[in-house]
Amino acid sequence: MDLPSKQTSTQLMDVNLSDWLVEQKKRLAAEPIGGYAPGESPMAEPVALAAITACAYDLSETASTLCHYMQQAQNRDGSVSVGLNTEGPFWTTSLACIAWRQFELHWPELANPWCRDSYRRGLDFLFQIRGEKVLGGDTFGHDTQLVGWPWVEGTHSWIEPTAMALMAMRHCGAADHPRAIEAFKLLSDRQLPTGGANYGNTFVLGNKLRPHVLPSAMCIVAVHRVTPIPESFDATIRYLENELNRPMAAISLAWTIHALVSSRWNNVTPFDLELDWPLRAAINRLRTIEVNPYRQNLLMLAARMQQSPLLAVEPDSFFGLASGVKS
Repeated sequence: MDLPSKQTSTQLMDVNLSDWLVEQKKRLAAEPIGGYAPGESPMAEPVALAAITACAYDLSETASTLCHYMQQAQNRDGSVSVGLNTEGPFWTTSLACIAWRQFELHWPELANPWCRDSYRRGLDFLFQIRGEKVLGGDTFGHDTQLVGWPWVEGTHSWIEPTAMALMAMRHCGAADHPRAIEAFKLLSDRQLPTGGANYGNTFVLGNKLRPHVLPSAMCIVAVHRVTPIPESFDATIRYLENELNRPMAAISLAWTIHALVSSRWNNVTPFDLELDWPLRAAINRLRTIEVNPYRQNLLMLAARMQQSPLLAVEPDSFFGLASGVKS
């Protein structure tokens, strides 16, 4: 666990972000392929995020190694399994597509044509995967007929896999696909009235569910640079701003930083949030509690702020596709 014991100001000042990033770039280049924890088997999510991080820090050889590793694990149907094998689940296909696309954008001379072939096959697979509709009646507070992506085939659509699939489609030039448009509708529909998002539901048997940081942040990243934005997302941004002042796991913090940077993307006034302190606090916890490359890579991405490849998408417009759109 990387939730904190409280750190003193002196301890936090021990973290020099520039020095830490130099160390982490060396670490990533030396041992790029890994799992969720040291010594574990390679898994698609950590490998894909490592590839995206390598792109963020101009580590071309490292990014190439990681992207080729995923390509070799890609199945005939275009999917990339969580375990980098032929067995599902396959929600990690979305992250692999983003990594291949970012590698292509950064080093087209190294990526063509295999990267484009890989992410196009990945998108073709994603287009075929559908969350199951549910006859909700009065049981659920969201539109159970909207179709996104499930964690596991044959189950209902959930926020995080839907957000990742939408990110992949926007990164890879498929923002106008009907599945991307419906994903936007679904994420809009699943925001809680007071802000934030649960993992997939809003109300169950009349009871409003609690928001959670990670799915909330991923929703905001998925709709980065979409205009106009439904007002429901404004409440989610306020929820994340409040949560930033509370202890937060490194993975959730990394996605939250991306979300809050996105929320101020077009601001003409100076950035008004203090992100350095929580970022250094998370780095310090990992330094003192455990070495975890998966988490370290996510914090490296967050440290890139506006330059993070996760935010490198073109503006999109889904006019009138969700209720509560600001004029």
